[in-house]
Amino acid sequence: MDVRERALYYLNIKPRTRKQVERYLKEKGFSEDEILPVLKELEEYSYIDDLSYSIMYFELGFEKGRGNLRIKRELAERGVSEDIIQNAFEKLEDTPDEFEAAMKIAEEAVSGIDIESLDYGEKRKLQAKVGRRLISRGFSTEDTYKVLGRLL
Repeated sequence: MDVRERALYYLNIKPRTRKQVERYLKEKGFSEDEILPVLKELEEYSYIDDLSYSIMYFELGFEKGRGNLRIKRELAERGVSEDIIQNAFEKLEDTPDEFEAAMKIAEEAVSGIDIESLDYGEKRKLQAKVGRRLISRGFSTEDTYKVLGRLL
């Protein structure tokens, strides 16, 4: 397979960022001189579009209950530039309220637990558990503290 065929094969599996395709092709032993013209061509024909990819990734992340920070970090790990990430976030038509999304996740985490019957130490452990869950999902510390203050 030549470079273009290999890149199209890789993109046919699922959408990818420019950086992901570039890494893949390098791993397959192709040189920079072979890769760059193909990447440019794929971008011209919109086979690779980091902005569209980022918008789709934000929407999917929000559906899965992830916060902005986690989604932005994951996009950066996939090789999307900060400018494109910010541009994609601004182009989103329906961004969920971070606090409400965090509150929903926290309520799910404590459902079935009688918070009023917990002693101080148990409440602190529960706060830490819920806080870790929210932070790991990509919610800001500000929203996490607000949720913990309201919920517990």
